[in-house]
Amino acid sequence: MSKHLDTEMSKVSAMLLEQRHLRLLGSERWAFPLQLANIQMTTGIRSQMDVLMKMILKILGKLDVKHAIEISELLAVESIFVEHMLKLMMQNQMVEINDGFYRLTHMGIEQLKVGTFVHDSMEEEVEVAYSPYHSDALVQDTNQSSVEADNKVNDYRFAEEIAQVDVTELKDSQIIQMIEDSGYEFIVENGQKQIEEIRAIELQETVQVVCFDFHMHDTTEDSVFIRVWNTWTGQFDVAFETELNQKEASRLRKHYFDQPTSIDTDEVSE
Repeated sequence: MSKHLDTEMSKVSAMLLEQRHLRLLGSERWAFPLQLANIQMTTGIRSQMDVLMKMILKILGKLDVKHAIEISELLAVESIFVEHMLKLMMQNQMVEINDGFYRLTHMGIEQLKVGTFVHDSMEEEVEVAYSPYHSDALVQDTNQSSVEADNKVNDYRFAEEIAQVDVTELKDSQIIQMIEDSGYEFIVENGQKQIEEIRAIELQETVQVVCFDFHMHDTTEDSVFIRVWNTWTGQFDVAFETELNQKEASRLRKHYFDQPTSIDTDEVSE
C-alpha cells in the first residue's frame, strides 16, 4: 500500500510542478470517511402531456361525465381512444370514479397545470458515496486509482471538528439532491425521470479514502498555499483546500521560511 501511495502521490506532484513558477515545499497524506449507501426509491417518468389527455382533463374539470362516449362526442374522437386514455389516467391516479362520475384527483389537477404527465412508476436502487465532511455525495472517477487507507495513514487532522452525520439520518430532500448530483441518468427515451419516493436507505460500508496534501510555494507571488488531491474523485478538492488554507497557510509559511538560521542561533548564544 505504501509503495502504491508513493507512486500516486508522485504523479500528482509532477502534474503540479508542470507550472514552473511553483515549488513543492512538503507533502502529507491523510484519510477521511466515505459512507457507501444503497438507496431504494420509486421513480416515475415525466413527459409532455398529450393533447387528447389535456382536453379530457379539462372536460372532467368542468363537466360531470359518466361515460367515455360523452367525451368522444364532445371532441369528435373515436370512443376507443378516449377509453384508453381514461384507463391510463386512472392507472396513474390522475382520474378516479366518484359517485359514478369521472373526477380529477389532486395529482390530475397538478399535472394539468404544468402540462406534464408522470407515468410508469417503478422501484429502483442507486448507490451513492456520501461524505459527511462535504455534506454531499462524491462521484468516483473510475479512470483514477482511488486509494483506501491502511493503518499507517492518519485521519484528517481536523476530523474532530466535522459533524459525522450518518447518511441514514438525512432528509429525503437531501437524498434526492445527492442522487441528482451523483450522475444518475434522469433523461430517458420517452421523457425525464423524477424521484417520487425514497423508500429505504441502507449504509453498506464506510471506507477511509486517502487525500494527498501538497505544500506549495508560488515563487512569482511569494505565497504559500495548500493543494489537496482527493483520490476518490480524481480531482483537487476545493472544500479541503479552503479549510486548510484558512487554518494552516500562515503556519506553513513560518515553518518553511521563518525558521532561525544557524547564524542567528550563534548570535543569540553569544
